[in-house]
Amino acid sequence: MTREAASRSAVAAVALALAALAAPLAAQPAKGADAKALYDSGLSLLASGETYRAVDAFTEALAVNPAYADAWAALARCQYDLGEYERAVAFVKESYRTGPRSPSLVTLEGFALVGLGRLEAARAAFDEALARLPNDRDARFGLALLDLRTGKPRDAKARLSASLKSAPRDPRALLSLALISKAEGRVGETAAYLAEALKWTSGDADACYAAAALFAEQGDAVEAARLAGAAVEARPSHAGARGLLASLYYESGALDEARSVLDGSLRYDRSDPQAWFLLGLVEAQAGRRAEAEYALSALAALRPDDELARIALENLVMDATGFEDPSRAGLAAWRFARAADFERRLLYGKAIAEYRRGLSVDPYANQGRRRYAELLRGSKLPASYLSELRFLSELGKADRALSDAIEIYDSLLEGSVARDWKAGGGAPPSRPYRVAVFSVGPGGTPYHAGSDMVIARYLRDALAFEPGFSPERSAPRVPGFSDAFRLARESGADYFVLVGVAETERDVIVSAELRAARTGALAARIEAPRSGNDRVALAVARIVGGIRENLEPRGTLLERKGNLALVDLGRVDGVSEGDAFLVVRAGAVSVRPDGSGLAWNDADVVARIVAKRLDDELFEGSLERVGFFDRVNPRDVVVREPPKPEPPPPGDKPAAKPAAAQPQPEVPTYVWSALFERVRSLY
Repeated sequence: MTREAASRSAVAAVALALAALAAPLAAQPAKGADAKALYDSGLSLLASGETYRAVDAFTEALAVNPAYADAWAALARCQYDLGEYERAVAFVKESYRTGPRSPSLVTLEGFALVGLGRLEAARAAFDEALARLPNDRDARFGLALLDLRTGKPRDAKARLSASLKSAPRDPRALLSLALISKAEGRVGETAAYLAEALKWTSGDADACYAAAALFAEQGDAVEAARLAGAAVEARPSHAGARGLLASLYYESGALDEARSVLDGSLRYDRSDPQAWFLLGLVEAQAGRRAEAEYALSALAALRPDDELARIALENLVMDATGFEDPSRAGLAAWRFARAADFERRLLYGKAIAEYRRGLSVDPYANQGRRRYAELLRGSKLPASYLSELRFLSELGKADRALSDAIEIYDSLLEGSVARDWKAGGGAPPSRPYRVAVFSVGPGGTPYHAGSDMVIARYLRDALAFEPGFSPERSAPRVPGFSDAFRLARESGADYFVLVGVAETERDVIVSAELRAARTGALAARIEAPRSGNDRVALAVARIVGGIRENLEPRGTLLERKGNLALVDLGRVDGVSEGDAFLVVRAGAVSVRPDGSGLAWNDADVVARIVAKRLDDELFEGSLERVGFFDRVNPRDVVVREPPKPEPPPPGDKPAAKPAAAQPQPEVPTYVWSALFERVRSLY
């Protein structure tokens, strides 16, 4: 044996040992076992979705014949299907050592490299496959996938269309084109590709599932359920198809059917996070709190980094228990521990958000509220700090340290605006913005079906801590805009928010439409794509910030003493000393019909007021009367004074009025990474 041959044999032996470690339960090959028979058995198992048993069969075949190139290739495909892309690449290379570099194997390596994020290496692999076989559909599909990954949907469509010329019945290419067309808003084109794809999807579980997801997004639940059922029939272990079918049952109120499908999913894979999450929502909808709590707790234990599982569990407990229920304290303690960790890392914004979420879950938490109060003190909000301490004292949770702190800050705040005005007695109530929050579905299917409802509630709870906002008590899901518009208008809200969610395995995008409740006009569209850890919390924080940016401060004149007045706006509202405001007659300020801000008539402006002294939530200002008569009264509305337009320089001619621009169609923000994941699942 040559030195090179001996080296190859040694490498193959080591690789085979690694393969055995990947499947520790693999049985030793039976005496006289035939490698070809074991390989054929593995192919049958792989075709039926029995990936783990297929790994066992291929490993046994390699134990009989370590140089079996086809078995190495099949084992690589198994590892790819399991998401173990690095192992897949390693096994592809073992197949190269003992067999040819076939186009199909090179393409498999390319897709595994895509999974590892090595896009240039993947492109080289696909190019090599096309050089060996110019009409290789898999290689063309891989290059189209890379085009999507790099934000070039037009190039992807061109490649897929070219592929259809040589294989017009390729359901994968047709469905990919349908997905891209849908993302571009081309409704007719989407329907045409989808209709053609349906002619050739029979027996292809992945194609049936992709088509079912498209129909579900278009609102055709009946056809979506039929296709999802066909995918499950073709491959009973198809987790995505089972999850989609269960979510369709859940959306239609068929909770028993949804539960049955999810129980089946968990029999196939007890660690299926999507099944546990949706099962929790199903049981909660059915009023089975204990079962729902078990499902969501199981997922939180299985995947501690799954934010949505924990948020859904917190929502469930908040809805079903009283403030002093012990289960609240346990959930809130987890939030407080995270907040303390953020504090140690000087991430005070994140710490405040975690403390607030913990206090939403357990409002009576002693240590959690104390730590939150300390953060407020560090943020130079002494009145807010004292308010939190007094709340704890009223709950009977005062000790010597807390009583001393109350006494000290009581003394320090002598002479403050609130003390001088004795605010809080018979002052008129504030009028914060009333905001209704709705979710519009379908959530982050297939990763967290129904996540739109969970995130909408989370957003609503976050808004409750924001100064100047009064969110409605619930955050229901509605079929569409018209239902949300009607409910918001009839409730007397100022604005309403429509929340949508899209997910990939590692990314989330939360979108929100802020609309005027009186007219339904769009005030702002806010999109928050986030990746990595804490992506849901960061996305919701971005939405909250976007809403604040688009709503002008609006206060109430609480009291008046001569030319001085007290207004319920302060540091937390972004007010600084010297800021100028207008006082407008009560009832004369409204949200603009187009939702772009506040509107009033100049005739209703009764005074101008300049902030002189500030508290956390109040300011004292000096009034400058507008007009001859004194018309300033408590309950009048206070708004920021608009900036005065700058006069044109002398001698300048007024610019000619530009011709009206032709309206351009609105281009939506594409989340090509989400589309990339959906198209990739078709390989």
